[in-house]
Parts: sequence; structure tokens; C-alpha cells
Amino acid sequence: MKLIVIVGSSRAHGVSSRVVSLIRRHLAGRASVEDLWLRDYRIDYCDADNACSHIDCSLPDDVAAIVDEMVKADAILYLPVMHAYGTNSRFQAFLERVGYGFMRPRERPLRDKLAAVAVVGRRYGHTAVFGQVVLNVLLNKMVLVGSGFPATFNTQLVQDPEAEQALRETLDRLVEHYHKLNERPRRGAERLRLLKQVQFQTG
Repeated sequence: MKLIVIVGSSRAHGVSSRVVSLIRRHLAGRASVEDLWLRDYRIDYCDADNACSHIDCSLPDDVAAIVDEMVKADAILYLPVMHAYGTNSRFQAFLERVGYGFMRPRERPLRDKLAAVAVVGRRYGHTAVFGQVVLNVLLNKMVLVGSGFPATFNTQLVQDPEAEQALRETLDRLVEHYHKLNERPRRGAERLRLLKQVQFQTG
């Protein structure tokens, strides 16, 4: 499984960096992990010209290159950082530009890819940011994977064991679902699914 972690933080050695290290350690030998830091890319703000309803956004920045990397991945973990009770402006611009400028005209090329979310921030607003990114995941018709509790990291804590455990379980489930989705179907299993679908449609 190839996992891309999209990191919203601008800090080189902050909590987001520790979260990425945790991901790499936990998935060692089970998945390849690429961390894509948005700070390393030029992401312009949407100019709202509405031209990208049918064709890719024409703004001359790096968003198309980010989209290409996302499309190559088997799974994507979104790791925004929280500013002013919401996601930071760079991550917000990324969501807008990718979703409207590329996912829409390309008819949702991330459809059925696995997705997970973790959030880094000081104290309040984590779940609001988590929910915002989840809605974008669903908008792009991805398969959302979680552990039952959101992986929300409080930067005021030296360690955040509950968030770390939630993230580990989320990563385990990403790997589990990747293998389930890529197993070869047993002989007759595909036919059985089709029969059930027909019965549902006509019954």
C-alpha cells in the first residue's frame, strides 16, 4: 500500500513532524509512506472564474503536481493544522483548489481510494476541522477509514497517548481495508454479489 500524508503545517520540527514519524514507524514493513508538505508547494488562492467546472484549473502553480501524486496513491491521510479555530489558510486553499479545480472537472479521480484524517492544534476546534476535512473526503467519493475516535493531537501536551492510539488504530484499519479491497475474489463470489444486486434492484 502506498500512503501519502498531506501535511498542512509550516513548522519543520513541530507536532506534525512527530505525527509523520509515528506513521512511518507504525507502518514500517507494511506500507510505503510519502509525506507531502504543502509548505513546499506554491498554492495560489482560487480566483473564482468558474472555468474549471469542465477543465483543469489554469492557475500557474503547483496544485496540479500535488493532484498527480494523490492520484498515484492507494491511500491518503490528511493532516491539517488548526489556526483560529479552523484549518490553516494554506490547507484551506489546498482543499478548495484541489476539489473544485481538479476533482470536479476530472469527475472525482480519487473515487474509492482510502482516506483518513488527523488534526494538530492547540486546544479547541479540532473536531470542527476534522469534520470539515471528512466532508471533503466524502465529496471526492473516497472511502473514509477511522478508529472510532478522531485522531486529534493537542500541541500543548508533551505526549498525547489517546490521539496516538487513535491514529495507530486508524493506520491498522487502512492496511486492513487495503488488503480486503485488493484480495482476489473467491470463485463464484463475484457472481453472488451480482445476483444480490439484481435482487435488490428488482425487489
